Amino acid sequence: MKADAPNSSVSKLVLAGGSGFLGQVLAKFFVGAGYDVVMLSRGVGVPGESSKLRVVQWNPDAMRLESWAKQLEGAKGVINLCGRSVDCRYNKENRRQILDSRVNSTRLLGEAIAAMSNPPEVWLNASTATIYSDRRGDLNPHDENSNDLGHGFSVEVAKAWENAFWEFDLSHVRQVAMRISIVLGEGGAFPVMRRFARLLLGGRQGPGSQWMSWLHVEDFVGIVEFLLSNDKVRGVVNFAAPFPVRNTAFMHEMRKRFAPLGIGFPAPTPAVHSGAFFLRTSPELVLKSRKVVSSTLEKHGYKFRFPKIAEAIEDLSA
Repeated sequence: MKADAPNSSVSKLVLAGGSGFLGQVLAKFFVGAGYDVVMLSRGVGVPGESSKLRVVQWNPDAMRLESWAKQLEGAKGVINLCGRSVDCRYNKENRRQILDSRVNSTRLLGEAIAAMSNPPEVWLNASTATIYSDRRGDLNPHDENSNDLGHGFSVEVAKAWENAFWEFDLSHVRQVAMRISIVLGEGGAFPVMRRFARLLLGGRQGPGSQWMSWLHVEDFVGIVEFLLSNDKVRGVVNFAAPFPVRNTAFMHEMRKRFAPLGIGFPAPTPAVHSGAFFLRTSPELVLKSRKVVSSTLEKHGYKFRFPKIAEAIEDLSA
């Protein structure tokens, strides 16, 4: 993905929780675009660390404003991607970590920004498209105007996450809650699904009729860049391609690109539950029907590089 030079003389970008898949992608892109990137991380040292990419330690669980907070002063933007992976069993301890890792980091950043005389121009905070209700059949997809939120643990985490974000009345800082759908790239869920397809396990999963909202990783980066520079966009933004697909259609494209002879055996719902148990993950990640689009991005003129699933998977198979 080609990087454009920053449009502002203020070229510092702060990534909180930037050591994961999406954070690493953003760091690489914005360093290439000429930004000074500061990554707030619990650990020390990340791939590609240089004079343009600095790592500063922080511990959001401590809930203390320490020296790391100075890094936010005068930044073009702060992007918070903190959150323990949801690819796990939802036992009591994992549930606590999933919730606390999101809420604590968001509140701590909010406290730091609220106390600044020279705060960042924009604060982009991760959330999830899972917040919406399970939508099946031919009903219209959810967009940012939908108040039809879902139920269950993942939804309650998303609500708490966003509530923590909107606790702060930051009239001097533009705030955007990024409701992110499944991002397809060389990290996250996609390599796992590709491996299943290569092992002839790329048939429909569960009923196959459930919807899947998705986003190519280049569009994830493109939307973040778009939101940093477009000062008219604030509030909730859905990070989702304009054409959701059913699970059967998605797995068909995966088989076509990765499965020997295009063959893939289906995984009925009981098999999905059993597989999730042995893989120590949640079947919800596959079985929930997520049908989400973004009217906000359409309204403000964002042009998707990969609006359709076939071209997205073709690009990722190259």
